[in-house]
Amino acid sequence: MTSLIDRYFRKKTSSKAADLESTTVDTSSSPSDPIVEQSSTSGASPKLPLDIPQLFVGVAQSVGIQRDHNEDALVTLTINLTSGDKNLHLGLFIIADGMGGHENGEIASQIAVEKLSSHVISSFIQPVFSTSGLPDLSVQEILRQGVLNAHQSIRKEVLGGGSTLTAALIFGDQMTIAHVGDSRAYIYSPGGGLQLLTHDHSLVKRLEEIGQISPEQVSNHPQRNVLYRALGQADPLDPDIATYHLVEGTRIILCTDGLWGVISENEMTDIVHLTSQPQQLCQELVNLANAAGGPDNISVILIDIPE
Repeated sequence: MTSLIDRYFRKKTSSKAADLESTTVDTSSSPSDPIVEQSSTSGASPKLPLDIPQLFVGVAQSVGIQRDHNEDALVTLTINLTSGDKNLHLGLFIIADGMGGHENGEIASQIAVEKLSSHVISSFIQPVFSTSGLPDLSVQEILRQGVLNAHQSIRKEVLGGGSTLTAALIFGDQMTIAHVGDSRAYIYSPGGGLQLLTHDHSLVKRLEEIGQISPEQVSNHPQRNVLYRALGQADPLDPDIATYHLVEGTRIILCTDGLWGVISENEMTDIVHLTSQPQQLCQELVNLANAAGGPDNISVILIDIPE
């Protein structure tokens, strides 16, 4: 039996071979020139690539200015496999915003991230590294089942509690998003700007979609925090699940509404391209949200996709 990792690299190798068969090689100076430079006439040693392509992650969180407790929770997990000519990165990133008051909201978000991460580890990550077999389900189905497990656990353990949940599972150049509620996932690229990947499951978003309120009225609407879909609330729960092909050099941002609710996408874009340091960017985003009044808990995860 082969592991999913072996299958992944066989697929990548065959894909590269097909590309070579259909590509005319330009021997002039270009970005495809060899990474290892030829020694100069001065006898200097050749420059060797030292960095291993990997996911670089930043995380920041704040209770905010106007709250006295934190109902947000998050998980980040990154794995790099480097063996011979194999290099693979895998990452699990989850963010949740609890609902239902001080204790209930805090417990609900904690259950959400713990149950989903535990399920993904046992159902996907462990089988990926095993030679005894492959995951029984697709990545999308594994995430869906993990979200439903978290949902049922909150219903059972936290009476009246609920939580948003937005998760990204990255395996090589593929990312699968699972989403419920109004936390968000964005993707940023220097050429394409900032793009929202998730859909808010909120009452005001629905009112905007059917034309009853304008986009300008959303941020100040008295029911802007009311969700029609959340973990721990009514059955049946239908999470949004989508898979994307990742392009080198892009950035993924997961955040709660304590960030995007007070910072515009234009402001977020202005911050995100300022530096190459994910941790610094996350802290700058949190600082900006607090400077805007910090009305809610603020959580943000930023993932750099390696070039």
